[in-house]
Amino acid sequence: MSVDIMIQPDYNITAATSDRLKEELTRAIHEGKNNIVIDFKDVNLIDSTGLSILISAHNSVKDVHPLALQNVSDDIKRLLTITRLDKHFQVI
Repeated sequence: MSVDIMIQPDYNITAATSDRLKEELTRAIHEGKNNIVIDFKDVNLIDSTGLSILISAHNSVKDVHPLALQNVSDDIKRLLTITRLDKHFQVI
């Protein structure tokens, strides 16, 4: 898989911290990077605000390549399945 940029948050993606991820994703998309992978290795929790940011980024790049999420914990995978977002993101 070709990757334009790998984003590696080292924090939980919640309302209190999600602006950091939003800024990184917005910058990458504005720079024309479409094959975006977010490495969840150090992410243990994501809330609705974090999911909203992922959905927005995905909607911006989905015509070229789905937003990819890697090293996703079982708990976050379960959340993605329950919300049916696993059908939209590429979970690798």
